[in-house]
Amino acid sequence: MTQNTSRHNDNAQDSPESYFTLDHVETVTEGDNSTKEYRFTATELTASPWGQGFQHGSPPAALIAYLLEVGAHDAGLSTHDGRYARMSVDLLGAVPLRTLFGRITVIRPGRRISLLEAVVSDAQGRQCIRGRGWWLTDRDTTEVERSVARRIPGPEQGTPATQWLQHWSSGYIDSIDAIQVELPDNSSQKHDDFAPGNAYAYWARSSYPTVAGSPETPWTQLMKVVDIANGLNPELLSVKEWTYMNVDMSVYLHRMPVGEWTGILAEANYGPDGIGTTVARIYDTSGPIGSVNQAIMLAPVS
Repeated sequence: MTQNTSRHNDNAQDSPESYFTLDHVETVTEGDNSTKEYRFTATELTASPWGQGFQHGSPPAALIAYLLEVGAHDAGLSTHDGRYARMSVDLLGAVPLRTLFGRITVIRPGRRISLLEAVVSDAQGRQCIRGRGWWLTDRDTTEVERSVARRIPGPEQGTPATQWLQHWSSGYIDSIDAIQVELPDNSSQKHDDFAPGNAYAYWARSSYPTVAGSPETPWTQLMKVVDIANGLNPELLSVKEWTYMNVDMSVYLHRMPVGEWTGILAEANYGPDGIGTTVARIYDTSGPIGSVNQAIMLAPVS
């Protein structure tokens, strides 16, 4: 898709082919502890529609996934024996469209269960985004496999999500493909006692790698797009009248996704006090794979 380069930044590449470039890795020693520090440059593909010089939440969330998987490999955790079951991301502040530094820590080591943390900071040392992942040993449980979720049409049955895309334009938004699919009527699954359920689901993908020269994994491919879940109810609130920014994201996968498309069936829940939640089911083209939750700060445009 066409790139938007209106938010130019001296540190970002003019003709990017990835969201980030990995510029340097060094070992940092603090007292008796040593850790690797990764230096990245953000490209214009990360640019947010919410503010000039800042990133959309999806690319740095994918960068957290990249770091967590690097950390798992360095800790001796093999994808032949296990995987991440959950990744959570806390957005500690606006992520600048500049040089970033990442570090990884094993919080809870273990042979069957491990907890890892990745932190991304700016050049001044301010932490911008923090993520944690639970790594679990896997085993064959095919005989009890089940997924409980509403069925959604595949991306081949949809149309470009112009109603959603027309509300924003930025390097990131222009880097993804988004498809809207109309949900078949199923009155038993509508929330008739409260607000009605969403009439549409969405499919999204990005063909740009998270980090230049590094192959995508199912987790990074997914994390490049799932942060858009909080904005997938454009018929509910006008972006000219309301802002609804998420401050976090927790993604759970009961099955690893296959393929480049991520399906998102998002439900926006807004409380009476300016706080809301997005609760979404996520899919690959074979069916449900997990869920994503976000805490939302809701405010009228002043």
